[in-house]
Amino acid sequence: MVAAERRAHVVLFPFMAQGHLAPFRCLAELARRARPGARVTVVATPGTAGPLRASLAADSLGGDVGVHALPFDPAGYGLPAGACTTAGIVSHQLITLFAASESLRPAFQHLVAGLRAADPGAEVHVMADMFLGWTLDVAREASASHSAVLTTGGYGAAVYFSLWSSVPLPEDDAFLLPPFPDVTVCRSQLTDHLAAGDGTDAWSTFVSKQVAAFAHTDALLVNTAENLEPRGLAMLRQLFNVPIYPVGPLLRATPPAPAQSPGAKDGRAILAWLDKLPPGSVLYVLFGSQYTIGAPQMMELAAGLELSAHRFVWVIRPPAGSDDVSVEFRPEWLPEGFRERAEAGGRGLVARCWAPQVEILAHAATGAFLTHCGWNSLQESLGSGVPLLGWPLSAEQFYNAKVLAEEMEVCVEVARAALSTEKLAAAVEAVLGDTAERAGMRRRAAELREVIAAARESMGEGSSLKVMDKFFADVVHC
Repeated sequence: MVAAERRAHVVLFPFMAQGHLAPFRCLAELARRARPGARVTVVATPGTAGPLRASLAADSLGGDVGVHALPFDPAGYGLPAGACTTAGIVSHQLITLFAASESLRPAFQHLVAGLRAADPGAEVHVMADMFLGWTLDVAREASASHSAVLTTGGYGAAVYFSLWSSVPLPEDDAFLLPPFPDVTVCRSQLTDHLAAGDGTDAWSTFVSKQVAAFAHTDALLVNTAENLEPRGLAMLRQLFNVPIYPVGPLLRATPPAPAQSPGAKDGRAILAWLDKLPPGSVLYVLFGSQYTIGAPQMMELAAGLELSAHRFVWVIRPPAGSDDVSVEFRPEWLPEGFRERAEAGGRGLVARCWAPQVEILAHAATGAFLTHCGWNSLQESLGSGVPLLGWPLSAEQFYNAKVLAEEMEVCVEVARAALSTEKLAAAVEAVLGDTAERAGMRRRAAELREVIAAARESMGEGSSLKVMDKFFADVVHC
């Protein structure tokens, strides 16, 4: 790949949530690989700057990618201090955090103007998170080019933003999605905010601003691959008349355990436990870095796992609404004796720790993954050829589950709100038992693993690096 002759300064601006920060770290590396001569800066807040620098250093990018922290005080908006990383944020506070993020605008304007003044001959390009649409105006004021980064997949994003553009939605139990008459959506697949949206509420107003930015930006960068989601990308291209570049999957190796994390030892113990078990025999259960289920749902999940009689690893977090953020396990979270029965029989492992998710999914003993259907987790699972049980909890997760279950046929959706223990046990049997359904799902998951591997290769056809190279040539002109 020929190095660009014209200088470029790429400014990446992720939203302050782990599910957004992680793909942006990969995006920074991809930008460096595509244009080794470019300067790359990641914009952060005080709460995210330290972890970002540590992560970039762990990836040997510390000297190549700068981190610039903008001042941000969530307490001024009635939010907890943890809002700098979305820790402690509950659903009704999220819209406040979205609105508060625009307070970063003056400091970001100063940063971009300073970059332009320091090197007037350089091309400045802003890659901004899909929830930071206001950055488009900042880029235009500084004569910089701009792209919006969808950290979701193509199908999930297309359905999610189409729904918000169509509020108020029909009251029917199921209805056709207006821009895509072949897509049926159920009301049970709507978050409370979306179901109640009328076009004038805070959520509708916020999302409409982001959709307007998508329509006027110079490009959309999407965390997916063309051969992984051809239909989803076609839907996005129909929805937004701007160039779309599938630069995913934005995946990285398992990050190191947090410094001095008391859960790191337990994370390694999970892998040691898996080493002793037969191939494809274990269900891995985790609901991502931001989401969790309520106490009653935890009880139902435990009952379903026990009823299934299959092996499992459940990395638990405090139930939704809990103020307990310690790493210690609380017995009252689960049915009496559940953990002891599972571990005494060698059938289950319940852990409250940092989990090396990529390594767990890649382990030969892991046969399926029960997940909230966040896009990062889904790509990690498919990247290891592991089928899924889906329990979507929020945002576009419902539509991620929908496309993986109905089109890719690698997922069984087990719940949306209430969980049936019998349904969960039957689903676990389908993906781990000696069933035709398991064989078919594993075969299709293996095919998608090859698709993801091809996208991650440096020079393969449709590789993310080639797509990024084309993006720089087309949009940044360097």
